[in-house]
Amino acid sequence: MATVARSLTGARLHAINCNQLLRSCGIDPALQSSPQSRIPARQFIELCRRISGRLEDEQYGLLERKQRIGSYHAIATNAVHGKTLGEAMQRFASVSNLFDNSLHLSCEFTGQQAKLEVLRRTGMQVRDSFAIDTTLMILHRFGSWLINERIALHMVRLDYQAPPLHEHEYLFYGTSVIKGTSCSSIEFDANYLDRPVVQTESTLVDYFQDAPANLYLPFEESGQYTRHIRRYLDKLTEEAFAKCSLKSYCKTLGTSSDSLRRRLKQEGSSWQAIRNSVRREQAIKLLTSSDKSVEQIAFLIGYTEAAPFIRAFRNWTGATPLQFRKSLQREPRSY
Repeated sequence: MATVARSLTGARLHAINCNQLLRSCGIDPALQSSPQSRIPARQFIELCRRISGRLEDEQYGLLERKQRIGSYHAIATNAVHGKTLGEAMQRFASVSNLFDNSLHLSCEFTGQQAKLEVLRRTGMQVRDSFAIDTTLMILHRFGSWLINERIALHMVRLDYQAPPLHEHEYLFYGTSVIKGTSCSSIEFDANYLDRPVVQTESTLVDYFQDAPANLYLPFEESGQYTRHIRRYLDKLTEEAFAKCSLKSYCKTLGTSSDSLRRRLKQEGSSWQAIRNSVRREQAIKLLTSSDKSVEQIAFLIGYTEAAPFIRAFRNWTGATPLQFRKSLQREPRSY
């Protein structure tokens, strides 16, 4: 919820009813008083989509001027025609800078090190550093998608002191983060720059269809079939989700289980991994927003007993369901 608060900065400044906005995404506004509380990623993705739509701004009202809807699509359409990742990212930065907004992008390729930088333009506002985070994430996620391989980051630098509860590990895959530097950047092995771009304008259409999910879901969950399955499972009732299987899903899709397994493997995913990811988010939502018992929650997300659910939840979060729920009832930290 601390991240949610940062994402709402622009909406608040434009006098949008944030409580109403949160409710429209299934998020309890009362959770704002508990910044350490967690919500499912899908709810946050929907919130970002709605903030962007209300403000007609792909940077959520956080920059000097609106980043009009369609700006990133125009930038990405140019970049996808680069033959290599290095050429594509140069194109991305050059076209992005034509918009002459609060942030200036640059690419530095020296020796074995590649660096994509985000600098604040003098005299232009950045209302919340959440805009810096999202820009760095776009550079990383989009670059990884272009070559269909997650770029392993060496370092992330932030030109600000990150606030409490900042989700560095989630946003940047656990990469080391240095705070308070002269500019913000992501750094990685320069060998990635020679990787060929394997995406096209045609695949770009699908990439943007589910935006901004490709920012906030792990790279291995951002493939076409993986996203389709997530959307399908997200829409099921609790009872239907508990009964859903790979076989029943393939029947609705009109394809074979073996064919779907192959396609998911190509995306670095699997039916069970996707189902467990949705289970995790449903469990977090139920623990956060309901008074259902651990046994009831286990049953609702497809477990026949509480014990395997408790073991799985500890693997997902490092805490048992009861420990997680109790942590939400503590006095909120200052933020």
